[in-house]
Order: sequence, then C-alpha cells, then structure tokens
Amino acid sequence: MSIRLVIAAILAWTLTTGAAFADSYPSKPIKWVIPYPPGGGVDAVGRMVGEKLSEILGVPFVVTHLPGGNGIVGADAVKRAPTDGYTLMFNASVFIMGPQVMKSVPYDPINDFSAIAQIGDVPLLVISNPRIQAANLGELSTQIKAAPEKFNVAISAPGAAGHLGTLSFLHQVGTKVELIPYRGTGLGLTDVISGNVQLMVEGMTILLPQVKAGRVRAYAVTSRQRSALAPEIPTTTEAGMPKLVISSWYGVWGPPGLPDEIVRRIADAVETASKAPDLISRLEGLGLTTTYMKGAEFQKFVKDEAESGKSLLRDAGFEPQ
Repeated sequence: MSIRLVIAAILAWTLTTGAAFADSYPSKPIKWVIPYPPGGGVDAVGRMVGEKLSEILGVPFVVTHLPGGNGIVGADAVKRAPTDGYTLMFNASVFIMGPQVMKSVPYDPINDFSAIAQIGDVPLLVISNPRIQAANLGELSTQIKAAPEKFNVAISAPGAAGHLGTLSFLHQVGTKVELIPYRGTGLGLTDVISGNVQLMVEGMTILLPQVKAGRVRAYAVTSRQRSALAPEIPTTTEAGMPKLVISSWYGVWGPPGLPDEIVRRIADAVETASKAPDLISRLEGLGLTTTYMKGAEFQKFVKDEAESGKSLLRDAGFEPQ
C-alpha cells in the first residue's frame, strides 16, 4: 500500500471515529465544575443551569466545587482535564479578568479554554448604607465628590463586575475613594448594612433582598431597562449616568481543544436551556436575564469584555495583586 493510501486511510478512520464519538456524546455523567464555594451567586445559577442541561442531554451533571485562589484552582483543573467533554466549567465574568488583577495566574482565560456559550447576565445595583442622606444618584455623586474621604466602597473580588462597575462609577463621579476588598459579596454587604462601609456596586441577585428589607438603599440599576423585580429603581441612564451600563454574566467553558462536534452539542443544549420557560422563570427570580451566545460571537464578546475591563483597571491605576 502506498504512503498516500495509508494517510488517506488514517484520515478516514479518524473522521469516522470522531463522528461516532460525537454521535454518542454524552454517554456518562459530566463533571460540572463551579470554582467557588457553595452558597454564592455562581453556585446558585450554576446549579439551576446544570439541572436543566442534565435534563436536556440525558446524563447527570455532577456539581463539583473546586474553590481557591479567587477561582484559580477550579479553572486550572478544567484546563488540565481530558478533552472529551466530560469536564465542563460554569463561571462568571470575573473569570476572564484573572491575569489583569492577579500577579500569578497559571492560564490565559482567553486562549487556554474552549469558550462554549453564554447563558445569561444580571445587572448591578448601586447601593449605600441607609444612613447616607442622598435621595438619588445625582445627590450621592455630589456628596462623594465634595468629601471623598468620608466614603469607601466594598469590593467583593478584584476584577469582578462589581469592581469594574465601581471603577466606572467613580470615574464618572470624577473622584477616587478608598476601595475595601472582601472575600465575597456577603462579607462586604454585611459591612455596608452595619455602616462600616458606605457604598457597594454589586449584582442584583444578592443585593436586592437587602434593598427590599430596607437594610440598604438602592440608587440605580446598571441595565438599559428597569428590572421587573424592582421597577421602582431607576436605571443609571435615567439617574444621569448613561455610560454606567454593566452586568455580571455567566458562561460555560471546557478544556482547550474540545472537538468542534462536542462544543456544538453542548452549545446547542445551552441554547435549548436558555429558552426553557421553567429555567427562565427561576433565573429571573434571581434577577438574571437569559442572553444566549455561542461560537465566534461568544469568543469575540469574551475578548471585548476582557479589553474593556483591562482599560478600566488601567485608567484607575490598578496594579495586579
């Protein structure tokens, strides 16, 4: 047999084997990595999405929490996983900002993972301790600019949407205040409620119940339209800050080099999930809107978001920690 025929036979076998594998995928449980501890926003949304994907694909999605290093431990484990589609990661937008906010990250979030699909996003709220005497976002901005030393802001995680939203907010106010870092939204929110910290810009999912209970005051939501969950809260555009439009979004990633057929199978399942009325209802209850993207569109979106966040951090003089 000639070399040319041997090569042709190998290629044919490879294509046939790959197609057969894709046709049978998935045939066993999928490890659904959430790189944060149980109980947070990523965990809550990730569990709901995983349950629906399990129903659609017909195999269990086994939630696996791998916390540590602001999400580095879990993400690195996914990067090193076999490229068979049986290890996937559910994560929030903070994931793509890792190299911009931490000095040592063992991966490139843009090039070292298979970006599969986006499932949705949730806007942020600008809130304060209720003792701050400001009736609206304009009054709050005036007070901060007049006496920035009297204000500080809780930050849940470097590079998170709340951090970037805070930098954008302060840039538009035209001043700088002290940023207080916390290990998660809950601890920072507790200090805002107690008055140890005056301000916070963070996802609606966790903040809105405290707003409804009167423990904090909300000034604006960072979306283009008012939220159905809190129609009384104006948008940042209505409140006089049209450039403060930002959200925390969620997506699905896999190890680098996932076969195209597997990526398409997962992305199609995410699309089906994003249109399921029961999942939409559950996610809306957390303030999240389904915003599906896949393939080249999602990959471009991720790159653009990373560049936008990088610019905000650079303009604020932020140094990786």
